[in-house]
Amino acid sequence: MKIIQVTNLKKKYRNGDGVEDITFSVHSGEIVALLGPNGAGKTTTIRCLAGLYTPDDGTIKIAGHTPGTVEAQQSASLIPDHPYLYPTLTVAEHLQFRARAFKVEKKDLQKKVYEALKAVNIESLADRLSGQLSRGQKQRVILAGAIIQNASIYILDEPTIGLDISSKQWLANWLVRKSKHHSAILISTHSLEFVLETANRVLLIREGRIVKEMAVPKNNEEYPAWKQEVIRSLGDWSND
Repeated sequence: MKIIQVTNLKKKYRNGDGVEDITFSVHSGEIVALLGPNGAGKTTTIRCLAGLYTPDDGTIKIAGHTPGTVEAQQSASLIPDHPYLYPTLTVAEHLQFRARAFKVEKKDLQKKVYEALKAVNIESLADRLSGQLSRGQKQRVILAGAIIQNASIYILDEPTIGLDISSKQWLANWLVRKSKHHSAILISTHSLEFVLETANRVLLIREGRIVKEMAVPKNNEEYPAWKQEVIRSLGDWSND
């Protein structure tokens, strides 16, 4: 079942950057990665899916709904490249605020918050001010909020930036587990290593266009040839 469907997406800026004729889909239980260099059009695509930008042309459906609508916002959660939390709220207060925004009843509030904290292993941070958290900790709070929201779609923009090795590994494992529970996941990244640990398919994006779609290899023997094809398709490109 196609949970995310993008067809002939176009979004251009005055300087000519943006995306042109982007088409792809993400199915339930699948992790798809948009892989490409900085400035390739990954974040533009993600922001159009999140309803933050209005496309110049083309169509986007999120669980059958147009981005920005209440139905799409209830189905999908965006984990941005720079996760922002209200700095003067504690982690628990932030999650309570999000829970109320998504109509969680007061009688269920504490239970839902605790379950979300436990799901991302940050119960010990419940009373910590959000402004005192590391980037990786903030990202887990955002994910906890998505759990409270009961999102079935996760859209992540450059999720590995600023994370240490341990946090990257935790996030990769968490996303794989979510996909096995039928979540649809789209990751924008320039990290080849993270793609290999998480994704089923990769969409190579360069200069605003998807230049190639590839399955991610499942064994080490296929990896060298696969990596060379990625590098050939993307041209001058570096990853972390």
